[in-house]
Amino acid sequence: MWPDWLLAFVGDGRIALLALAVIGVEALLIALFLRRRARIGSLVLTMASGAGLLGALYAALTGASAGMIALWLVASLVAHAADMATRLFGRS
Repeated sequence: MWPDWLLAFVGDGRIALLALAVIGVEALLIALFLRRRARIGSLVLTMASGAGLLGALYAALTGASAGMIALWLVASLVAHAADMATRLFGRS
């Protein structure tokens, strides 16, 4: 049903690497063009949270250990918690 190249692209984890690259380019563009209008610290935490989830996806797709997947998920949780704390309790 799905083309073989697409199944391979997803199955070997390249899709997670592509998504991580998109996040990196997005972060660079935001830092270059929106640094005065955007709160960079908050954006970094948001992107770090997503990057942690993508790291866990990549680890799972490439057959990494459960411990490595858990490490990525915990890193994502810490970034997400810091992001939420900044948004809820940070200065406006």
